Amino acid sequence: MSLLFRLIFIAILVFLGWRLWNHNAVGRVGSDITQQLLNPKAAYCQSPLGWRLGALDPAFNLTEVQAIELITTAANMWNDTTGRTLLVHDPKQGFVIDFKFDARQQQVLQQRLLQRNLARYDDAIQPGLQTLPEKFAELDAKVAAFNQKNAQLQQQVAQWQPNAKNAETQRHQLEQQQQSLVREANWLEQQRQQLLRDRDYLNETIRQRNELVQASAKPAAASFEVGVMHIKQQQRQMTLYAFSSTTDLIATIAHEFGHAFGIEHTQEPDSIMFHQLNAQQQRLTDADLKAWQTTCQAG
Repeated sequence: MSLLFRLIFIAILVFLGWRLWNHNAVGRVGSDITQQLLNPKAAYCQSPLGWRLGALDPAFNLTEVQAIELITTAANMWNDTTGRTLLVHDPKQGFVIDFKFDARQQQVLQQRLLQRNLARYDDAIQPGLQTLPEKFAELDAKVAAFNQKNAQLQQQVAQWQPNAKNAETQRHQLEQQQQSLVREANWLEQQRQQLLRDRDYLNETIRQRNELVQASAKPAAASFEVGVMHIKQQQRQMTLYAFSSTTDLIATIAHEFGHAFGIEHTQEPDSIMFHQLNAQQQRLTDADLKAWQTTCQAG
């Protein structure tokens, strides 16, 4: 009988232990369900996201190795900033990242080229706008001083008396002054001609810049995105359409990775999750980290 009682006691302990574990498990499931109802996007952050390279259009002029390295760099921006392994390369089961060439890529490149050309024009124009007026004013002052010296010389020439004492010496001095003024007049004229050429060059540069601005003011094509993240029933797919540099491409991929977590756009232009790609986006900012913490409810 004692053996039978022991077996019954053990069975009761096992049953109670199972009920307790099952109650806690149900509580955890209920907590998870409640959490997902309060913040459905938090489910995107529960485990590391695997990614893999899909289609790679040759028009991007990237090898598979190069493309994977660039994607890895973008993924590590999130991993390093958050201190967690959020994104991993999973060549078999990761969500697909496709590189699909689009005519919009050419538009991006043309826009970037336009910006660089305008910047070059501005770099060439700005110094001229600042210094040319000063140089013309300086030349005018030198011409005024020259005219004063020339007037004084003419007055001395008019007062010169051929029969006066030391007349020959005075005549020689006046001739030397006149020759010096002639050389100065030639130099001033050279300076004036150079300034006129500089002014003409500046005006031509401004004209060319204005033509470039007018050409860029033509109606543009419909707005577009250089990359997009599709999420349907927690199934993700990233598509990249265009980039003008590897830095821009990394920023675009990192931006779409943020959308993969359910993060919305931020308001700070230098943050990766800002709605428009720009040169300020070099790394994840505090705004990006805060957006991730808010979306994923991570501390």
